[in-house]
Amino acid sequence: AQAPGKGRVGFGSCTGTIRPAYTDVDASVRESKDDVMSKQQRFTDFKLFGFWRSSCTWRVRVALCAKAIPFETEHVDILHEQAQKKETYSTGVNVMSQVPVLECTDTSTGERLRITQSLAIIEFLEEAFPNVASSLLPNDPVEKAMVREISEIVNSGIQPLQNVSLVTMVAEVGGKDQDPNSGRMIAKWYIEKGLEAIEKIVRETKEQKGEACGPFAIGGFCPTMADACLIPQLYNARRFGVDDATLGILCPTLLQVEAACSEHPWFRFSHPDSAK
Repeated sequence: AQAPGKGRVGFGSCTGTIRPAYTDVDASVRESKDDVMSKQQRFTDFKLFGFWRSSCTWRVRVALCAKAIPFETEHVDILHEQAQKKETYSTGVNVMSQVPVLECTDTSTGERLRITQSLAIIEFLEEAFPNVASSLLPNDPVEKAMVREISEIVNSGIQPLQNVSLVTMVAEVGGKDQDPNSGRMIAKWYIEKGLEAIEKIVRETKEQKGEACGPFAIGGFCPTMADACLIPQLYNARRFGVDDATLGILCPTLLQVEAACSEHPWFRFSHPDSAK
């Protein structure tokens, strides 16, 4: 028979709760969703004005999920709203007539605050809730710059050139002799060019990290703002005729990132099919 205590390590018993893993911040400073809701926060009562299929709105939904912030959704369809309702939105909510807009109450003043532009909203949430739930920005300055670089390629180099308003205008400016699909063709070209650039950044980063590489865009084990911008853009790429076969040749590494994100709760809960 084995002598008492033989083959065992440690003393007594231990109980605990399984918590999410974070790669860049000590879990001891993180707060659970219940902690977030129980504390008096400066910014409360969030409302997101957006369109379910908008890639920019999707980015913000990911960020709100990452911070475990509950929010109300106000559906806005800029293209198909009645003229009066569109005018009300433009004058009362966003003079650019764009989505998303994040609205919340600043309890220090009692005023309602509105923020436009998806990346500005995400940065606001990161700074307003620095130690709440998770973060879409890594601590390391080089990795943080890389996240912003990838995000801006999507935000500035791809997404504006596929906006329906621009695509429609290109076709209209060309007149009756121009191919009515010319706007979509231009958008598709810029989508492919941008994804090819991001593929190079992500592939080289993952190669440098080697066996220590995680499944997400900058090689970490937690999604970042780069993933929040990339996944909606891949969704849009297919809408503009960039099929899976082309994506498999153009950006195979990005498809691997997309597969990892599709299993992550932030992306499942924020997906357009869940936001309709």
